[in-house]
Amino acid sequence: MVVVEEPLLRKIQMIDGQETLQGKETAYLCLRYDETDIEPVNAVGADTGESRQFNMTKEGYNLFLTAEPPEFRGLLEASGHDNVSILYVSQELTLVLSAPEAICAGQEFTVEVLVVKNERTAPVHFRLEGESAFVDSEDGRVCLEFRESPEEKRRVYAARFQLKARQLSGMDSPLFPSGGEINLELGSHSYKNYVEVETRCHVCADEAQMEERYQLTDNLERRLRGRDIPIYLAKLELIHSAGSMFLASVTNLPFRQRLSREMDQGGERELQAVTTSVRSLEYWQKPDVKAIYQQSTGGLHFDFGIPAPEQYDYAVSHGTVDLVMPGGLRVNSKVYSDEIAHGLGPGAVDVRLSIEFADRNADGETALQFGNSEVFRGRTSPVSPPWVEAAALVYPERGTMRIGLWLHDMVDGNHITVHYFAQKPERDTSRILAQRQVSLTVTPEFARVSRRGSLRFQAEVVGSEDKNVLWKIREEGGGSIDRNGVYQAPELPGTYEIVATAGADETVTASAFVIVE
Repeated sequence: MVVVEEPLLRKIQMIDGQETLQGKETAYLCLRYDETDIEPVNAVGADTGESRQFNMTKEGYNLFLTAEPPEFRGLLEASGHDNVSILYVSQELTLVLSAPEAICAGQEFTVEVLVVKNERTAPVHFRLEGESAFVDSEDGRVCLEFRESPEEKRRVYAARFQLKARQLSGMDSPLFPSGGEINLELGSHSYKNYVEVETRCHVCADEAQMEERYQLTDNLERRLRGRDIPIYLAKLELIHSAGSMFLASVTNLPFRQRLSREMDQGGERELQAVTTSVRSLEYWQKPDVKAIYQQSTGGLHFDFGIPAPEQYDYAVSHGTVDLVMPGGLRVNSKVYSDEIAHGLGPGAVDVRLSIEFADRNADGETALQFGNSEVFRGRTSPVSPPWVEAAALVYPERGTMRIGLWLHDMVDGNHITVHYFAQKPERDTSRILAQRQVSLTVTPEFARVSRRGSLRFQAEVVGSEDKNVLWKIREEGGGSIDRNGVYQAPELPGTYEIVATAGADETVTASAFVIVE
């Protein structure tokens, strides 16, 4: 039994096995029972070479990712399917047949075909048919035909077929004694073959005999079957782009493995509800997943964060360069700077230049001239900037540049100050993060409180004069919280998410989790 006692927050990059997903289109999120030796002590009387042993074993779990599909026979048998046969396996599709080990004469029974497909797999149409010794039919043959609807969005599901057993007793026979013929269509692709179907059924005279047979076959080995098989929490469809990995779709509990909880001291169990949701992250954030257990309802919720498509941003740089004027006649002369670094590193950079001068009509206030200075020359011009043209020569490989001036007329003074403004497209995550004006944190991040108890949450807003915060509880019936962050717990125990939204920017949120006991 695996117990997850509190919400588990993990980014995908933090989960074991994520390094094996490069180039894979499909992956599985799994949960497995785990044990860790703790409290080391001296190894008294141990074998030669052993210096210590452990006094206790701590039970826990391991959450991991794998690109390997499950071993379907063992997986289904561990879930109570006694007769399992693999009908078809490819990268696009897997078909697995299962049927009851014992059936009752004259009654209907269910045969299932597990369909496991990928996101881009075409609609499935298959037909499996062959002769059967114990199925009641007009011609003694069984035909299992299924055509998937084009609107079907599930990636893993079971196609169920109702059959009826003949009035026989004590008969043990394969479902298809002579094998079956399978015809498969996937879009324009067709496949036909004869397969050996290992599924066998025993026909009992009545329900009492069938129950007696189950009692005889029930043993410890049967109970422990599949103990080493992990719980497949989700099937993930992956997209790889520009060195990053994105989630295209999520199928929760794809193989219907049971997650159960104790209902009372009598040991009754209930099938647990598992739900999923997907939220959008900034393009520079890493994909992540949160698992939230709702104790009051036995529900398990997985919240997947998927980054938005990547966008460009721009790095900018500004500086000044003083160019000394030549002596003597300056009309129609040119002057150049040394090679200087523009501050944005190697790569294509866009540079704009301006000439600094003192505006005499504004009491000598400093002004910057961009573009053609002749626009402001003439009797009606409000200012008289220097008659100078500026240009820049950029060296992308070295991350440097030179600035040149063309003097069309005499210039006051012995130097001219040139301002440069450079920009370059980039994906500098650290700089983009630093530019985010508003951030929000909530404390405490995790807390415990008794039923109908109260607790105060505090929110810190950074990067804005507006410190207002809007509080809410994500789950319905999860209690109440006022404008000051004072939380009132409900009567029902469980784990609830408290969400704070910054008043200055509604896209900036932070969450905390409270466990009501």
